[in-house]
Amino acid sequence: MVVVFVCVTAAVSLAWSHTKLMSQDEMYEFQTDSVPSLAELLHVQKTWPISLDPLLYHALSHGAMQVLGVGAFAQRLPALSGFLLMQVCLFFFVRNLAGERAGAVAAAFPAVTATLFYAVEGRPYGLMLGLYALALLCWQVAAREPTSDNPDVGRPSTRRGWALVGLAAALAGTINAHYFGILLLVPVCAAEAWRTLARRRIDWAMAAAIVVGMAGSLTTRPFLKAAAEFRKNYYNGGGVGVHDITRAYRSIFVNYTQMPMNAQHVWMAALAIFVAALVWGCWRVRVQIATAEWVLVLALAALPFCGYLLARFVTHSIEVRYVLGALVAISAMSAIAVGPWLKRDAVFHFALVALGLGIVVGGAVRIHAEQRRTAARLAGLVLPAEVKAALDASADGRLYVQDMGAFEEGRYYEADPDVQARMTLVYSADEELRWDRHDTMALTAMHMQHFTDVPVVSYETLRSQPGEHVFVLFHSGWDWTDQAFAQDGARVRTLGQAMGGDGVAVRFR
Repeated sequence: MVVVFVCVTAAVSLAWSHTKLMSQDEMYEFQTDSVPSLAELLHVQKTWPISLDPLLYHALSHGAMQVLGVGAFAQRLPALSGFLLMQVCLFFFVRNLAGERAGAVAAAFPAVTATLFYAVEGRPYGLMLGLYALALLCWQVAAREPTSDNPDVGRPSTRRGWALVGLAAALAGTINAHYFGILLLVPVCAAEAWRTLARRRIDWAMAAAIVVGMAGSLTTRPFLKAAAEFRKNYYNGGGVGVHDITRAYRSIFVNYTQMPMNAQHVWMAALAIFVAALVWGCWRVRVQIATAEWVLVLALAALPFCGYLLARFVTHSIEVRYVLGALVAISAMSAIAVGPWLKRDAVFHFALVALGLGIVVGGAVRIHAEQRRTAARLAGLVLPAEVKAALDASADGRLYVQDMGAFEEGRYYEADPDVQARMTLVYSADEELRWDRHDTMALTAMHMQHFTDVPVVSYETLRSQPGEHVFVLFHSGWDWTDQAFAQDGARVRTLGQAMGGDGVAVRFR
């Protein structure tokens, strides 16, 4: 049954990925990973990074592009593979705790949540979910197998040896996929500490595996040093609050940011009821599971709390997707809680049908919505005739965009090759700091100049050039051009709607 759920999830994800445009952050990943060689990729990430993650996902994406060709599918393949790995590992992990039927439910559960999005997003989060689940399974197998310090229960097996290798690899891999992956050490170390107290002796092989995995953090240091340039004036730096904890849990189940406030309140009430039912269900079966395994699961479920503390006292910035690993524990706990009812054939079959329909119907709804968004966005990229005429008559024939997300999307998906070739990114660290209080986009633009063919120009350079220049303005929190034009006394002539923004002709002199 788990094979069916995994295949259905893969089919839905692939169909969704086929209709989905690359996001701004995916564009950064794509530009980084599509460089000609792994050596160049290493050099970029150590000197001019624009996608601020450690090396693992970049290397896997780069490798996929070398085999399958440069494109969004290859870039997203490691994320999808990680999500499917999570489902498989959840099945075996929960099967060991509550039986095969509960394992099947645990494997299917993630695919009906909002986190399925990360199976089609070419970034490290889908891969991290798989590595989190792999670490839990490997620790469980290694903890249950005989150890060399207790000959009364048998000799250590080859299975335990492979589990220890898998644990070390999963820990090191998670840390090298994302800097917040270091949080995986919290549930693993907490569970092993509890197990050590219960056994009254250290499992040295397990401790060695954890230490080896922890040592994987050493390989992130060159990339962390390069990314630190962004930290001083990062776009969400210093905005850490307790609400990030609840946001993380809500985002696991639904994209609540697109809901009206009344719907969010209803969703919060439903989530509170779910949590209460989950706690009650797990409490009923608590004695059937070893305490150390409960510590492992509960500590992972508390990952958003750990992420908040790490952000509050160390990184000073966080996004809810950094702590999505809690989904693995919540999926396991949900299946364990309903495990006793799943022994009834009717209940089990109903659960399978409901989950299967949830994946298929939910996927169909997501794919349809994505198709509409994509069609609308591609249609909006067509440049109106009046804007095209002004572009042809402009001083340099360039189409300037300051909003990084709009520029990346427009330049990659613009159907007119002439317009695509003319699009130019404008940046200014001074203006971005003055009006937006960060310099993230400016640093990204400056780094791009070192290893991409993206046309980039500083606002200061452009401001000194005579004649009219055609801009597309977006009036967003990421676009400071309105304020800069007003301060510089530029003459702005409106041309009309263009690429989802306003086309204008600007004269600085």
